[in-house]
Amino acid sequence: MKQESISSLLPLRLGIVGCGAVVREYHIPAFLESPNVVITYLCDVDQRKAILIKKEYGLDSYTTKSVEDLKDSIDLALVAVPPKFHAPVTVELLNMGIHVICEKPPATSVVDTEKMAEAAERNRRVLAIGLVTRFHSNNKVLKKLMQEGLLGEIREVHVESGANIDWPMSNDSYYNKNMTLGGVFFDIGFHFLDRILWLFGDLRIVEYKDDSYGGVEANAEATGVLNIAGREVPCRLRFSWTHSLNNRILVVGGEATAELLMAEPEAVILKRKAAGSTLEMIVREDLQAEGSQPQNVNYFRKQIEDVVSAIRGNRHSFITADSTIKAMRLIEEAYSKRLRMPQPWVETLLTQP
Repeated sequence: MKQESISSLLPLRLGIVGCGAVVREYHIPAFLESPNVVITYLCDVDQRKAILIKKEYGLDSYTTKSVEDLKDSIDLALVAVPPKFHAPVTVELLNMGIHVICEKPPATSVVDTEKMAEAAERNRRVLAIGLVTRFHSNNKVLKKLMQEGLLGEIREVHVESGANIDWPMSNDSYYNKNMTLGGVFFDIGFHFLDRILWLFGDLRIVEYKDDSYGGVEANAEATGVLNIAGREVPCRLRFSWTHSLNNRILVVGGEATAELLMAEPEAVILKRKAAGSTLEMIVREDLQAEGSQPQNVNYFRKQIEDVVSAIRGNRHSFITADSTIKAMRLIEEAYSKRLRMPQPWVETLLTQP
């Protein structure tokens, strides 16, 4: 990708399209930490949300209802509107010559994701997808452990993420099928599908089931097959918006197991048998001085700095739209073969007298 150079001396002018709760809680603090961007525009069709952010953070920013006002006024945009509008808004911004970070999932179909990637390439602009968990340091650590053979032959992979959905929201887009493609599998599941594909390279969905009765699903389970070194390895995935699960990726090898916890994104918990007992080790990417604690990393900030570096260095970002198409395809494939998850507490079983 080639584009005109942007001065490394000045911060990029940033516009935010969609000023909901996730932007207020996560993105704005990360942007304010970065010396490489300055929040210039806040855009939302409900301008009250933009004004709320401006007041809450004391920003010296313009507010607007119209994306058209951003033309020639910003260098980079964050797109955080409901998923249905990701593709049209992103393509419009790219056609204006604006670089884009688009929140995940990238779009509501493979076709729209491909349109976004094509628009970025045609306009020679950076398009990054906000899958911040791919920046977690433990992904690289796990790859190194597997490459060095410390786990032995990989036998199984288990993925779980579940909690009572209680994060901040400012609209109903999580639940409204007119605004999104699906529920927990589309939202949380996309993060984990992206990571599994990055770690292992290939995944085929064999069976998928959820608790949807026409709306979005709150619980979902999938079984699949990974292709690892020419071998088929079972992969099981579980996601929930109603109850707690382990929130981890567990890789079971012949010599050891490796656990990646969402709560500890810098560490891999490695367990292996030795001398008749189980040894547990915490493995990190960078060794800390003895007795010190690892620093808390803001992965939204890491994403920003990656995108800024990509723009100034005339390169692609770490998480391109192209790199998310496989995950989007798996989502579509799973929904196309959806089975109903058994729910005996809400279903009446008809039996013969």
